[in-house]
Order: sequence, then C-alpha cells, then structure tokens
Amino acid sequence: MATKPITYDCDILVIGGGFSGSWAAIRAGQLGKKVLVIDKGPRDWGGLGMESGGDMIVMMPEYQVEDLLEELVYYFDALCDQEQLKTILEASYHRFCDLESWGHKFARDAQGKLMSIPQRGLKYMRYYFYHPYGQGGIHTTFTLQRKMREYGVRRLSNVEITDLIKQDGHVCGAVGFHARGATPCILRAKSVVMCTHVGGWKQSYLSNTCAGEGAALAFAAGARLRNMEFLQDWNVPVQFAWEGQTGMLPYGARFLNKEGEDFMLRYSPERGAKVDPHYNIRGMALEAREGRAPIWFDTSSMSEEGVKVMTPTFGWMLLNAEKLEQQGIDFFHMKTQWMPQLHYSFGGVDGDTRGRTGVPGLFVAGRALSVNTGVYMGGWDTCITSTTGYIAGEEAAREMDEAPGAPLDDAFALEQLAKTLDLLGKPGVPPKDIVRRNQEIINPVDVSILKTGRGLSRALAELEELKENVLPEMTAQDPHYLLKLVEARSMTLLTEMYLKAALARQESRCGHFREDFPKRREMPEWMIVENADGQVHVSKRPVPLEKYPVQPRRYYMDDFAWPDAAGVRAPA
Repeated sequence: MATKPITYDCDILVIGGGFSGSWAAIRAGQLGKKVLVIDKGPRDWGGLGMESGGDMIVMMPEYQVEDLLEELVYYFDALCDQEQLKTILEASYHRFCDLESWGHKFARDAQGKLMSIPQRGLKYMRYYFYHPYGQGGIHTTFTLQRKMREYGVRRLSNVEITDLIKQDGHVCGAVGFHARGATPCILRAKSVVMCTHVGGWKQSYLSNTCAGEGAALAFAAGARLRNMEFLQDWNVPVQFAWEGQTGMLPYGARFLNKEGEDFMLRYSPERGAKVDPHYNIRGMALEAREGRAPIWFDTSSMSEEGVKVMTPTFGWMLLNAEKLEQQGIDFFHMKTQWMPQLHYSFGGVDGDTRGRTGVPGLFVAGRALSVNTGVYMGGWDTCITSTTGYIAGEEAAREMDEAPGAPLDDAFALEQLAKTLDLLGKPGVPPKDIVRRNQEIINPVDVSILKTGRGLSRALAELEELKENVLPEMTAQDPHYLLKLVEARSMTLLTEMYLKAALARQESRCGHFREDFPKRREMPEWMIVENADGQVHVSKRPVPLEKYPVQPRRYYMDDFAWPDAAGVRAPA
C-alpha cells in the first residue's frame, strides 16, 4: 500500500453522523468517553435527518405505554418486538425534553399547548411537529451538533468504511479510506456503534446516500439481520420532491385516479387514503393495472388550518415551493401528479433493547436497527433514532469499561482494506452500471409492490447473473468512484437479502404483499438473514407472543380488501 495510513484512536467509534449517531455520541460523551463520529458525507451535513421535518412521535406522561403498544401491535399486524417498542416509547419523552431544553421548538398553540397530528387513524400514536414547518430537520441537526461539541466529540468526514475489524471475536474498530484521496484510515476503538442506514437503491435525490453499506458491514461482521423483506416505498411527486404527506392526509388531502375518484375508498371504505403510504402505493399499482392512472395528489381539499401548518417556511422545501410558484403551480390549491418510488430497505440488524447485536463490541441504533416491518408513521424515525441512539451510546460505554476487548491489528486491517483499494485506477465496469442494474432488478411491480414468487425468482436469477458475470469486473477510476464501488457492491448484497427474505415470507402482512399468498399466516414469524460462509442464508423465527404483554386481537391489514392473483377482491 503506497500511501501511509492515518490512524485514529478513540474509546467509542460511531459510524454514521445522522440523528442516531449524534445521540449515541452525545450519550457516550456525557459518560466521559473519547468519541469519534465518522461519516462518508461532509462533516456537517447531518444525514437524512437534515432533510426531515424534525417531527417526533412521543409518548407523553399522561399516556399509558400499554395503550400505545396495543396500537403498534395492531398497526404492525403483530410482527413486532414488543420489548423493543416498549423501551423506545418509554424513553421518547426524555429525549423530547432534552431537545426542548436544548432549544428545539415544537409547535404550541396560543395557550402554550403542544400541537400534534394523529398518525394512521390511531388515537395515541401522534407526532409533535417543529415550528416553523420546513426547518425542523435542519434545526435538530444543528442542535445535536452543538451538544456534540460541548462534550468534545470528534467528527471525521468523507471517509468510507469498508470493513469492521474483529480481534478474538470482538469488534475493535474499522478500516476505510478518504473519498477524496483514497488515503487509508485505521480507526481503533474499544466499542463500535453502527448508526448508518441499512441501505437503499439511490432512486431519489433525497435518498441517494443510502446504498447498503450498513447491511454489508453487519453481515460481514457476523450480525444477524431481520425484516429485510420489507421495502420503504413512498408516494412522491413526479416532477419534484415534497415532504409531509403524513401530515397533509389527516388534514384532508386525497389521492385521486384518472377518473377523479378517491380510489383508496374502494380498498378501505373506512380509512381511505389516511393510511400508511405502502397501502396507498398498493392501491396506486392496482389502479394503474386497471387503466385508471395517472394518480393525482389533491391538496385543494385540505383545511385552512392544515395548509397553514404544512406550508414550508425554510430549507429545501421552501426553495421547491418558490420554484413551483414561478411555474404557476400552487401546491396547496391544485392537483399534482404523484407516483410510487422505492427508497430504502426497512430491514436492519437484529439488535436487543440495549442495541447489542450478539457480536461483542458491536452496537446498533437508528435505521440500522430492525424495528419497522414495512409500515411507517410520520415522526417515528426521529423517535427511534433519538431513543436507540442514546441507549446504544450508553451501552457501548458500559461494555467498554467491563470488556474492552483486544487491540486492533493494523496489519490485518490494512490487508482487508487492500481488497478494495486494489480496484482503484484499473479498467473495468463502472459502479453506476451495477447500481442501475440493481434498480432494474428490484423495481418491477411483481418484485417490489404486488409481489409474486415468479417475479421474485426471476429477479433473483437476474441478480445471480449480475454477481457472477458483472460484479467481479467492477473497478473505480478515482477515489470518489471507489466510494461508489463500495456502495454498488453493498447494494447488490442488499438486493439479494431482500429477494431471498421476500421469497421466504409466503404470506401477506404489514408492508409485504404477495399476490400469490394474499392471506396472513396464523403465527407471525421473523425472517432472519445470516452469513453462512459468505452466503446469504434465511431462516424463520417465531415471534414469542407468549412472553409479550399485548396479545394480538385485531390487524391493520384486515381494514383493507385487495384482489388476489385471480382478481377476486374479498370484502374489507
């Protein structure tokens, strides 16, 4: 290796500089640990949280955890870790209070009462939103960064991590390279907290940073992954980007088909479109198949209060609103054409309530942690990232004191890194070709929305051809494209995890719909993805309902009626 590596030493290494990484760093810093946060993006970009609304689901003190937990068991169709959810809910108010005490401005009415928006027709699951709208994610990012500086947290930018390094079975750091000069970086630590997003497919400029490194790093280190069969599809405008449909729908916005029909009433007369986006997207796909596309988002039916609350006043959404106005488009008083768009994997590492992964020295938080099962609520990510990030930072600091593990072997780390750096500057297939092929494989409707065994099997065969004949030829012309190479390589693994887990789940539940298996199995099971000698292996593990406090008695999916593969639609 021609370039001399740069070595960094810390107590706690946090991989990922978004909300969960920031919370983990703050908590470990509060406990007096030397913390280094590393991110492949610019130093202060703040991760995907920077682009969010800054809204947060919170269990307020007047609520009982059993009430919120019962709603989540219903919403997740019983496929959830109730112990994990209980921990998140009970910690949410403390993190909410932290944010308010640090200057984050949640909206209040003229009497000083907190304002909130119920989610998905549920009574207790509601998010509290930032005021003024459009600035919340940015302000949350700046607030967390200020606290990290207060506790002496170091942050390192533009470094792509290629491998977690283990010594005697204990994760003791990582290795990577600087994305602008390919300088090797060795990062020694006593504990590592992984706060990367688990991954996605780069299909929106709002989500083009997530490409699967989280899943690949965890998989290679020996951690189990869960819920990899669930995708985060989203409803988006065809010609621009917009945040906040989960707030606009409760205020009266509607999705309409070509005929002007509020078509979701066909599939759920009670709920209509005021539901999780994945149910709306399912309806959009069915409408398109029946020739009733395009699909329009109608905000003209929103209440005046809703328009006032949801009008952006800052950041990228304000820029978009101003550009739309210049083109004669009044977003809140007319229809705009919308479409489904695949963003990320909903899966994550199979961690426990303290962020432990089963791999000594490796902890996980935020969207790298398996919590969701293909359905989502506004403000839920901020709740998850703040609570699990804080917990994982605290647990990593505690384990560091009790079992710090062996020191990192620099020579071994550089040996692992060389497998990637050796691809730099050689002729071959560019990473963009691999990314595009992954997108083509996963995007068809019968692979990602109205899934079938035939579609998933076809996609898996196409992926195997890509892995065998194209992926080995991938190289990078410069350090920037070497980062893209790592992303493309990780994305291919992520696609394989998704396809194999989706094939294994032969039922419909939550955000996973199989047209060839439209019914729900009686007992919920998790699909567990493991590394079996370098191969993706999927197994099933029953959800331990017998030890959980809430027994499922109703299911969100039963509020909808979808046609089966033969086109027959059961009553909702």
